[in-house]
Amino acid sequence: MKKKSKTVWLVVLFSAFVCFPLSAETQGLHADRIVFGQSACTTGPNAQVGLSYSKGIEVAFQEFNDGGGLSGKKLELIVLDDGYEPEHAAANADRFVEKDDVLAVIGGVGTPTAMRIAPILRSANIPFIGHVSGADFLFDAARYPNVTNLRASYLDEVRTLVDHIVDELEEERIGIIYQDDAFGRAILRDLQQSLEGHDLPLLAKSRFSRNTHAVHASLFEIGKADLDAIFLVGTYPAVAAIINLADSLDEDYTMASLSFSLSYELRNRITRPHERLLHTEVMPSPVDASSELAMKFRSALQATGEDSHSFLNETALEGYLLGRFVISILQHLGTDIARETFAQSIRSSSPVMIEDWVIEFEPDSNKGSEYVRLTTLAPLMKTQLQNQ
Repeated sequence: MKKKSKTVWLVVLFSAFVCFPLSAETQGLHADRIVFGQSACTTGPNAQVGLSYSKGIEVAFQEFNDGGGLSGKKLELIVLDDGYEPEHAAANADRFVEKDDVLAVIGGVGTPTAMRIAPILRSANIPFIGHVSGADFLFDAARYPNVTNLRASYLDEVRTLVDHIVDELEEERIGIIYQDDAFGRAILRDLQQSLEGHDLPLLAKSRFSRNTHAVHASLFEIGKADLDAIFLVGTYPAVAAIINLADSLDEDYTMASLSFSLSYELRNRITRPHERLLHTEVMPSPVDASSELAMKFRSALQATGEDSHSFLNETALEGYLLGRFVISILQHLGTDIARETFAQSIRSSSPVMIEDWVIEFEPDSNKGSEYVRLTTLAPLMKTQLQNQ
């Protein structure tokens, strides 16, 4: 009898282990915390995007945790570096699937990395939220029902620039220098589509490799086309190098770049800021006194006690918005938190108000914002410089 009782007891223990700890301690849900994952470039030539984005998310999480969290549960972010390389990003996505220790993957960076991450997470039914990319495939909600975009598309940004260049500046001879990967090719398609809307052709194009500083040849190649304006598509080191080369050659192009190239990093790297360097942003300025979201971000960033100057930028603000959005969904769910309910609640709870910022999804859409702000890399006023 002893032997039989021992056997039954072991079976009961095994059953309890299988039924309870696995369901309670996987998918990022723990007794004392809720865990999210992020694959982003925190090293390499594009590192400032990943570092700033992570910081913004962490600022939102710390603000929430300092206020008691969600019924005592703290929010935690696991950040894995992918160096802006697709293979590394895929390995990180595999790790999140295999470890099964995150509720969702949030805050990724880049189109080529998203192309590898999104299918892996879709197959695992893991929500994928707030990737820094406006590539069209991420906005295909039928293909990627697990993806949620909180920013405008690249097509929105490109159209804003093309409309300004053609209608306001009255320039029609347009070319592009682009990073030769999924990111650059996405913008190339968007530019061609936007120019077709004005009955204009794309007159010239040249390309360069991702994560390289060898970009000068692309400007010389495109220089034969007698262009008025050039779209520059790449990371901030590459874009700045092309701008500086054009300036050293006394070329007087209008040059246009998108939010991904980071206006604040370009300003630190270009030799001569001026008004013909156009740039789009998908967030308000972090020092905008009229933006309640920006004001709340500045306050939360300062409360961390760290050097707030280094992260007072649009990318960190976008990360803060993402963190606040995730928190809003968790609060909406209350105690009924699981991947399935979390994913379902994201768009069913639309619109979401975060201070004065509205995130709203149209039916069958995973696009939460169309906000695009056109700016230039002209010299900032002294008061602006002091704030930034």
